[in-house]
Amino acid sequence: MTLRSFAKINLAIHLLGKRADGYHEIVTLMETVDLADEVEVSAREQGTAITCSDPAVPTDGRNLVHRAAGLVRERCGLGDRGVRIHIEKRIPVAAGLAGGSGNAAMTLHGLNALWSLGLGEADLADLAAELGSDVPFCLHGGVAVASGRGEKVAWLDAPGSRHYVLVCPPLEVASGWAYSQWKMELTKDASCINLISSVMQAGDADRLASCLHNDLEPAVRAAHPEIDGARGLLADAGLKGMLMSGSGPTVFGLVPGRAEAERIAHDLRGRVEPSWRVFAVSSSSRRDVAV
Repeated sequence: MTLRSFAKINLAIHLLGKRADGYHEIVTLMETVDLADEVEVSAREQGTAITCSDPAVPTDGRNLVHRAAGLVRERCGLGDRGVRIHIEKRIPVAAGLAGGSGNAAMTLHGLNALWSLGLGEADLADLAAELGSDVPFCLHGGVAVASGRGEKVAWLDAPGSRHYVLVCPPLEVASGWAYSQWKMELTKDASCINLISSVMQAGDADRLASCLHNDLEPAVRAAHPEIDGARGLLADAGLKGMLMSGSGPTVFGLVPGRAEAERIAHDLRGRVEPSWRVFAVSSSSRRDVAV
C-alpha cells in the first residue's frame, strides 16, 4: 500500500522554557500543505528494509521510519515480523517541514493496516508521541495547536484554503541546535497563539499575515544569512506575510490564490540556483491526510 505523507508549516511557535527532560515546552500552530512524500509499505519475511529515492536520507536505525517499525513490533509482540518500506522523497530533508515525522506517522498507519493490528487512534497517538514531537500531529494533519513538547494536539476547524510559496535554501538546520540558541528575552507573548488560532478559525486570510511568529527564527537568521535571502526573494515578489517554518531553513509566504502561488514559484525558480527549492502549495485538510 502507498500512503501520502504531507509536509507541515508552523504559522506560530512560542517557547515557554526548558523542561526537566531536556525538551522545550512549546505552543505551536501547524498546518499541513499538499507537498507530499509517498510511503510504500509491503510485507517481507523478517526485519525492516528501507529504501529511499533521496540518497541523503539514511535507511538504517537513524531513520524515524525504521524506529517506528521497531516500536510497533515491540509494543504489539510481533517478534521480527518483516516489512519493506520505500520512501519517494519530495519534501526537502531537515527543512522545518516535518518530512521525517510525516514518514514515521504514515508508517504507523501502514503497519496497522498491513499487519491487521486493529490499533485505534489513541494507540497510534501513544506510539507517535514516543517517536517524536511532530509525529502525533502528522498522523492526521489539518490545522492544530500543539503543546507540551509538541505531542499534545488540539485540532482546529479552519474554513477556506490558504496558499503559500515555500523557499528552501540549500542547508540543513538541526532542530536541537536551533532550540539551544533560543533566548527568553527575544520571545513573544503567548497571546500570539490565541490570536492566530482565532484568525484561522474565522477564516480571516487578510489578517493572517500580521499574526505569523516564530521564536526560533531570530537566532537561525543570525547564523544563516540564507534565511534572509529567502525572505528577500519572497518580499521582492510582493509577499507580505512571511515566516521561517519550524527550525528552518524553509521560509514561506502567504499568497491570495493557488494560480498566483504557481506563477510566483515559477518566477523564483528562474532566479535561484538549482540547489534552492521553491514550491507552490495549498492547505491540506485533515481528511486528505488521514488513511
